[in-house]
Amino acid sequence: MRYRIFNILALLFILNISLFAQRRDLIPPDPDNADVKIFRSINNLQCGLLNTVIPVTDKSILFTSTLVPAGLFAYSRSQKNYYDENTAVLTALSEGLSAGITFGLKNIFKRDRPFKTLSNVHYDKSRFLLDRYSFPSGHSAISFSMATSLTLRYPDEPVLISVVYFYSTVIALGRIYLGVHYPSDVLAGMLIGSGSAAIVYSLRKEIIKGKNSLFREDGREDINQKSISTGLILTSFIISDAVNYFTDKINLKRNINVEFNGFENRIDISVGF
Repeated sequence: MRYRIFNILALLFILNISLFAQRRDLIPPDPDNADVKIFRSINNLQCGLLNTVIPVTDKSILFTSTLVPAGLFAYSRSQKNYYDENTAVLTALSEGLSAGITFGLKNIFKRDRPFKTLSNVHYDKSRFLLDRYSFPSGHSAISFSMATSLTLRYPDEPVLISVVYFYSTVIALGRIYLGVHYPSDVLAGMLIGSGSAAIVYSLRKEIIKGKNSLFREDGREDINQKSISTGLILTSFIISDAVNYFTDKINLKRNINVEFNGFENRIDISVGF
């Protein structure tokens, strides 16, 4: 178990060091760089359908990554389904670990986003950004940590696995399409998210034992109980996208514009009726 953890950490370390060594070539970006070429090919795929689907899905990740573990935990606990309850805890920890690693690396590499360093980038200036840095992609890391965690816990649920990885892939590619990340940012985020889930999963026995000890609930076996977890999780994805879609509709009608200025740490909000 420990060897697997060290291998994962070594892979992420080597990836980050290699990208850091290339940073001088990335800023300013070389137009012949493969990273920039792939970015251009995806970012230039602008069309009506993608302009509708990708922004809605992109905005849903924070809500989804919270709703899935929280909803699964609440429901499974009420139904005394210990396996799903533990899955919720492991998923939340995976997301938290990936978010922490991503935040730390962003402040180490401090790589500017594509729309700041490249010209003629398709980018919506009203888009809400949590920070100014590009590497690695936090959205990709969180979405793939959730997908990998659920896959490891439900390997016999092909529908669930297909949906969560499709959703995560849309999120990851969408970050390039929206002009806020390079392909290397997204790839690093995917590896960090998947690696974080693998690390947490490898420590699941210790984590579950600690959780049971904390709540004084020793004796709860972590056995897959064939519940409606798949339906509940998929419903969470649908609800998240639906909420974001209708929220966008309401904001458009009221001319609500929210813009985060990561360079001045300021949020600008304007409302018109």
